[in-house]
Amino acid sequence: MKSIFSAIGAALRAAFSCIGAVLSLPAKLLGGVFGGPVTGPPAGDSPAVQDLAARVAEEDAKIADNSRKVAEAFWHWCMDSLIADGPVAMPSWLPRSIKEWAPGLTAAEAEKLVSVDKTALESHLRGLFAVPGVRKVQRLEPVKSWPPEPAYVEPAPGWAATFATPAPGRCGPA
Repeated sequence: MKSIFSAIGAALRAAFSCIGAVLSLPAKLLGGVFGGPVTGPPAGDSPAVQDLAARVAEEDAKIADNSRKVAEAFWHWCMDSLIADGPVAMPSWLPRSIKEWAPGLTAAEAEKLVSVDKTALESHLRGLFAVPGVRKVQRLEPVKSWPPEPAYVEPAPGWAATFATPAPGRCGPA
């Protein structure tokens, strides 16, 4: 049944294509007689199109510049928070989504965000690509302070330590 509908559709497309070619034939003949095609100028040559392209490029540049400024401000906030061992006050001009998300980050997430390059940070903040190990930008419950990191503890002696010094009166392991 599917192949029947497909064949009917192909036949209709071919018929309409043929009808379109026949109907455009007089215009092509007139264009050949008068020395050129009857079509208009290329779209890129129009002043209106050039103006629109310039405005779109300008808006894209503004958006990219704004994203870069937000990423830089957020990076500085992360650094200040890591130095203060807890979230500090956010700049008031940052987007609401970031202001609701950032105070809920853990110290490990802040360290990961500070460690990535600026493009990856900007992409994570815009929701384009995720930084591994960091939650996406969403509403999070704020944390009051980050727990202190555990003090460095010397690793427990392992297998090698038992063989390092022989027991008194013995030549080898006990």
